[in-house]
Amino acid sequence: MASSTTKRALLLLLAVLLHGCRGSPMATAHGGRAAAAGSPGMEERFRRWKAEYNRSYATAAEERRRFRVYARNVAYIEATNAEAAAAGLTYELGETAFTDLTNQEFAAMYTAPPPPPLHADEDDEDAPSVITTRAGPVDAGRRLPAYRNLSDGAPESVDWRDSGAVTPVKNQGRCAFSTVAVVESIYQIRTGELVSLSEQELVDCDTLDDGCDGGISYRALRWIADNGGITTEADYPYTAATGDCDGAKLSHNAVSIAGLRRVATRSEASLANAVAAQPVAVSIEAGGANFQHYKTGVYNGPCGTKLNHGVTVVGYGQEPGGGDRYWIVKNSWGESWGDGGYIRMRKDIAGKPEGLCGIAIRPSYPLM
Repeated sequence: MASSTTKRALLLLLAVLLHGCRGSPMATAHGGRAAAAGSPGMEERFRRWKAEYNRSYATAAEERRRFRVYARNVAYIEATNAEAAAAGLTYELGETAFTDLTNQEFAAMYTAPPPPPLHADEDDEDAPSVITTRAGPVDAGRRLPAYRNLSDGAPESVDWRDSGAVTPVKNQGRCAFSTVAVVESIYQIRTGELVSLSEQELVDCDTLDDGCDGGISYRALRWIADNGGITTEADYPYTAATGDCDGAKLSHNAVSIAGLRRVATRSEASLANAVAAQPVAVSIEAGGANFQHYKTGVYNGPCGTKLNHGVTVVGYGQEPGGGDRYWIVKNSWGESWGDGGYIRMRKDIAGKPEGLCGIAIRPSYPLM
C-alpha cells in the first residue's frame, strides 16, 4: 500500500479514537450516524450481537467493559468504511465474533509470536527443498532448488473449492495450522476423498515447532513425513491448547505424504504456479485492526511482514473488468470471520516481491 494511503489510514484511526473518547457518534458508510456508546440504539445493537454470537460475560462489570469495546469497534468499522474510497481501501469491514475484543486482545488470542530467526539454510531463497520420508532424506546429498516454475505461466484463475479439495473452515483460535489443510487438499486431489485431519496431533506431538506458541508450515510437513503420516480429527480431536502427545495414536496414520517442497521465496509468480497445482501453506502478518474486522472485498492492507499466522492459499483470481488480482485465502477463525471464513488478499503489488502481508515469503506444500 502506498505511504500516502497508510498515512490516511493512521489519521482515520486517530480520528476514531478521539471521537470514541468523547463519546461522539461517527458517520456511517451510508451517510447516517452510528449510535453513541451509551445510547439505547447501541445497547440494542450490542444485545443483538451477543445473541448472534452466543456471547455472555461472567460479571456485569465485564459486560459493561465489553460493551464499551464493542461500541468503539463499531465506530471504527463504520468510519473506516465511510472513508474507504478516500483511503484507497478496496474492502469493507464489518461486525464479527471479535467485535468485543480490543485489537491487542485479538492479536494475543488469535496470532502467534513471530518465529525466531531461522537457520541460514532454512530461510535462504536458494535453500534446498526438503524432501523426506520416514526412512530418511530422499536424494540425500543432492541440493534441490526451491520451487521455480519456469513454464509459460499458471492459469488465469484457480479455486480449489470448486473441485471439492478444501475442507470446511475450522475455528482453531490461536493454534491455527495451515499445514493440515494442505495435506487434506492434496489427499483429495490424489484420491478423490476429502478427510478432516488432526491439527491437535501436530500441536501436541510436533517437536520441530512450538505448538500453540507458533510454528512454520514446512517444519510441520517434515514432521508428518517423518512420522509416516497423520491421523484424523475424529481420532485425535482438537482442544485449542498444547497438551501431552498421545503416543499411542502416532501410528494411526490416515494420510501419509512423501515429503514437501518449498516455493521460491518472494516470488508471487512461483506461488501462483504452485497454487495452480494444489493449495499451498503460507505465513502472513495478521492481527491488525482492519484484519480483525475484515468482512468482504479485496484486502490491500495495511500490514507488514512480521509473520505471525498460518493460512492456506486455495486459489487466485481477478476482479471483473480487469480489476485487482487477488489470492483466495482460507483462514481458521471460523466462518463468522471475513467472507465465510475466507479473505481475498491483493496479489501482484508492484514493488512488493514478498507479497501483501508477507504471503510470498515462506510458502510450502506437501508431496504425495
